[in-house]
Amino acid sequence: MTAPRRVGGRPRKLTDRDIIDAVLEEGFAGITVPAVARRLGVSTMTLYRYVPTRADLLALAWNHVITTSDWPPLTGHWRQILHAHARAFWHLLAGYPGVVTELSQALMPTEMMNRIDDLAVALVDQGFTAEDAVLAVDLVIDLTIDHRRGVENIHGLADTPATLEAMAQLWAPNDADPPNRRAVRAAMTNAITLAPFEWFTRKLDLAINGIEGTFHQ
Repeated sequence: MTAPRRVGGRPRKLTDRDIIDAVLEEGFAGITVPAVARRLGVSTMTLYRYVPTRADLLALAWNHVITTSDWPPLTGHWRQILHAHARAFWHLLAGYPGVVTELSQALMPTEMMNRIDDLAVALVDQGFTAEDAVLAVDLVIDLTIDHRRGVENIHGLADTPATLEAMAQLWAPNDADPPNRRAVRAAMTNAITLAPFEWFTRKLDLAINGIEGTFHQ
């Protein structure tokens, strides 16, 4: 429920947790500073005294999400570490619709950078050079963000089942096509109808196999 706007008296003193809770209640998708201010019962200008920009507002909330979420351990084989963290990140993004778009349009929040640093250090500890570790982690994080954004773009349409059905029909095999083209179209149709997380994990496996083959770890 949206909190009523205060109309008189001294401006309400806000804490970081007040602002974080308001952002999470409002949701990341299409969020605006005035909407968060209304939820907090303060003026927009009052809120700007605590978070100078919309990007700061979002970063404050997302940093909180990152630091309070359960993450897999940074122990075990590097493949296991990357795979587990990518899956956990995918599900975290899925739990906060809209944040994946925000992450793609602004500087990465500090705690997300720290998480990426931790992953890269874990790979360096297992024999990667710093450059190769950063490249590997960046590849996996980019894959995760890009896939979640694609899923949200599709599921943000008015009629998702009809859209997916239409896409599958476009890729449906044609008996007039050569065998290899029919096989490719059948595989693409299958990809469209798979659960998004299942398709993501297949792409993730391919990426990690490529990392292993490139760096011979």
